[in-house]
Amino acid sequence: MVTIPFLKNNLLSIDIGFRNIKIVEVEVNRNKEIFIKNFGIASTPKGSIKNGAIQDVRAVTNEISKVLKEIGVKTKNAKIVMSGTNIISRVFLVENIPGENLDNTVRMTISQSMPIDLDAHKIDYKVLKEIKDDGVPKVKVFVTAVLKNIIKSYIDILVELGLKPISVDIPANSAAKFFNRDIITTESDTWFKRNKYSKLDQSTLAVIDFGSETTIVNILKDRVLEFNKVILKGSSNIDEAIAESNHVKLDEAERLKKIQGLTPLDLSFDEEQVKIHNSIKGVINEIVRQIFQCFEFYEKRCFGDKVGKVYIIGGGSQLKGLTSYLESVLQVPVYHVGLLSIAGIRINEGLDSDRLNYLINSVGITLS
Repeated sequence: MVTIPFLKNNLLSIDIGFRNIKIVEVEVNRNKEIFIKNFGIASTPKGSIKNGAIQDVRAVTNEISKVLKEIGVKTKNAKIVMSGTNIISRVFLVENIPGENLDNTVRMTISQSMPIDLDAHKIDYKVLKEIKDDGVPKVKVFVTAVLKNIIKSYIDILVELGLKPISVDIPANSAAKFFNRDIITTESDTWFKRNKYSKLDQSTLAVIDFGSETTIVNILKDRVLEFNKVILKGSSNIDEAIAESNHVKLDEAERLKKIQGLTPLDLSFDEEQVKIHNSIKGVINEIVRQIFQCFEFYEKRCFGDKVGKVYIIGGGSQLKGLTSYLESVLQVPVYHVGLLSIAGIRINEGLDSDRLNYLINSVGITLS
């Protein structure tokens, strides 16, 4: 009897955000199951990222190098996630002309519809589906464009660290890879929401990544990414609002935010707590307003369907009361998803599971 070895691929992934750098070492087997061997989180040096590009490669590599030594990483094959503020994405309907090269047709559409220098950008697109628009055969394509010099700044990080660059990816692709998998929710939560929202078509879902400086809205149809938008507001804006209204420092404002969250007010709340609540709600409402705009744009301009379900991820998604508040205003089922809510993930014993919710993007890019 011949024994076939259980193939494993060791990878290091690095997710560089505005506030934190997340580093995770994983084993991915041939069944796409992921074993998290180790991870570390470091603070992103202030001023080292501007408009998505790494401005101070040395400062960033120094922080990453410290973490790699602390957690004892030996893997050299590395993938990296870039910040999302300078990633342009669009959905287009392109006429499907027999005999014409689709690449040329897409590039022509981009040159006419997107105000970018094609030579300066790395352009990727994927065909979502073929449709007929007023009887004319067309293809629906999802286009992403990133400045080549921004991509290079991330590759420079890996090279400076002596790692072997495998890929530079965007947060939207990471989320899309994960949400191709089964999502594990509590049985009671699933039963309640399934009954309450039984009339909704949930084949179109949104994955909303609440970060420190940004909130990223991804929309997937039948688990295929069809829309991505970066909202330039995040949890740090809540800290600033609390600090201003309550006349406290930012670190104290962050502490108050974590304690109170979006807990509904009652008669026992004092004036300070009311101010905190109103500050949090004001920022969240502005983010929600822009989320609604994304949903509307996707339906009307991207030829999409109504969003029937929402998953929230990221550090900011852990705000108390956020899930129930979003559900009440969006009127769709909302699920808070951590790393261990996703099928096929195992972790090394002894790792801090509470911090794993920050790793979805960094782990997601390890999938092919």
